[in-house]
Amino acid sequence: MTSLSSATGTGAITLMDHSSDYDAARHWAGYPLESADVTDLTARARALAQKRKLLLPDQDVLLERIVMAVLGGHVVLAGPPGTGKTTLARVIAEAFGCSVTMETATADWSAYDVIGGLRPKILGSGDMATEVLVPWLGHVTRAAVECADTIACHDDDPEKEPHQARWLIIDEFSRAEIDKAIGPLYTALGGGVRQINLWFGDAPQRQVVWIPDRFRIIATMNSVDTAYVFSFSQGLTRRFQFIYVGVPEQDQVDGELKAATAQAVAWHATTYGGVSPDDDSALTAATDDFAALPQVGDALRLLRDFIMFVRYPDAGAKRPGWPLGTAQVVDVMRHLALSHASSPNSLARALDIAVADRIVPQMSGLLSDQLEAVAARLNEDDFKPLERTRRALQQVRETQNTQFA
Repeated sequence: MTSLSSATGTGAITLMDHSSDYDAARHWAGYPLESADVTDLTARARALAQKRKLLLPDQDVLLERIVMAVLGGHVVLAGPPGTGKTTLARVIAEAFGCSVTMETATADWSAYDVIGGLRPKILGSGDMATEVLVPWLGHVTRAAVECADTIACHDDDPEKEPHQARWLIIDEFSRAEIDKAIGPLYTALGGGVRQINLWFGDAPQRQVVWIPDRFRIIATMNSVDTAYVFSFSQGLTRRFQFIYVGVPEQDQVDGELKAATAQAVAWHATTYGGVSPDDDSALTAATDDFAALPQVGDALRLLRDFIMFVRYPDAGAKRPGWPLGTAQVVDVMRHLALSHASSPNSLARALDIAVADRIVPQMSGLLSDQLEAVAARLNEDDFKPLERTRRALQQVRETQNTQFA
């Protein structure tokens, strides 16, 4: 046991008190991840992904790529909305035996949000109240100190602290102007100096934050809404490995619908049906009963045809190739589960409403010829039940025409 872990165990040093001694984390800066067994880590990630019903394209290869990328450094999971990127980030952290801190990037982020600075604080009360400026750690520096805390506690007592490190997940990474906000972290992420000097530190032991080798940032990025996000410089891109997480393959759609049905039924049963989330037998029975209904089968076949047309490109059939995510499919199935509970004989109407309200509004970013192809397909006989969906799509087309008029 190291002298520092002994001190944390006896209470002589409390690393979890971030206002005390950032420099104490220096001892843990050189500790690598406990395992680099790619096969074992990938197997753990696969089991966790299956437990969470994540349906990933080319799953084994994708998970292996992410594991190898994490072993090498920081990672960005890029892809369309609803493909499970944030859940996948949590899965990878858990597979490595790490806890996580979650932050969502915004366009307002600056070096203050990422690194830190001075913020106002009121001391005292009433007539004696005084406003002062005190040091505040930003999202990344605070996460790095928390990671060092976790490493120290894990080294001291692995049973009490089973996690080998604490990582930072940044959701919607490209919503922030990261090149501008990242500030002095740019050098530390490049694999050079593993420390960040804090200009606002009010004491020598609070003027440097060490970045542990065991620390990782896993970011997620929407690759579809490019008109509403910031781009990255080549230098920053080199500091992260970008891995694309796409929609399920065509031969996975049936499995996707089955998983989406199970998630939707479980959500309804546990949220409104009084079923315990741990009652696997009751949840399985509820899913089987729901899936066995003829009207559910009819709705699923219609939804499947819709997914196959809008998602997978085919020049001959003029398919739009729009990457509709699994999360949106789950949203539709939740709507069906809710509708079945109150009106089991109107699932065709419920499907129409769900697609019109949950999916069509997200098509506003499609090109006019893509929307035209979807409209033409919806006018064919097999899609006649989707009347509200056709009207909703027409509204999207009219709005788009107005915008570019």
